Amino acid sequence: MSNSNDDLGFEGIGNCHTHKSNANDAEFDTLIGHLQDVVIEDGFQDLQDKFLNEHCDEFEDEEENKLIYTDIYNQYISTLEGYIADRMMELCPNFKMSALLELIQSRPEEVDLDLFETLTSLADFSMFKETMINYKSQRDCQFDNFPSLLVTSLAGGLPKH
Repeated sequence: MSNSNDDLGFEGIGNCHTHKSNANDAEFDTLIGHLQDVVIEDGFQDLQDKFLNEHCDEFEDEEENKLIYTDIYNQYISTLEGYIADRMMELCPNFKMSALLELIQSRPEEVDLDLFETLTSLADFSMFKETMINYKSQRDCQFDNFPSLLVTSLAGGLPKH
């Protein structure tokens, strides 16, 4: 397998042509930097949050998986990978998702843990299910605690003036 920029589908991204390893390192750093920017930007976060909120009620913390989980998981992958690919194409016109995945798999220890977990949730159903259940639990906990806080504050009676 060749290590040239052309073979990886990222022609012109790495402008370092002094040494192949330096060019590959610069290319990797550039792509990972762009990918990190994409997954932390508001558009991605809002899209993910909206998707989780719309579908988390289907998920239960049980060993057995429902058939609908697979459909939702496939929609999740399609939605988020589509967003990532579109944004990466805007940032790197010659971008190819397969080449990026190959780079990440070849150097996983160099990828930020949060980014790695986000990408893993796109490739690991168990992690996706856990994300859904955790999201649902956190969302429900926020709503469950709000009324009790309100009732607790009024339980002592209204302040006397």
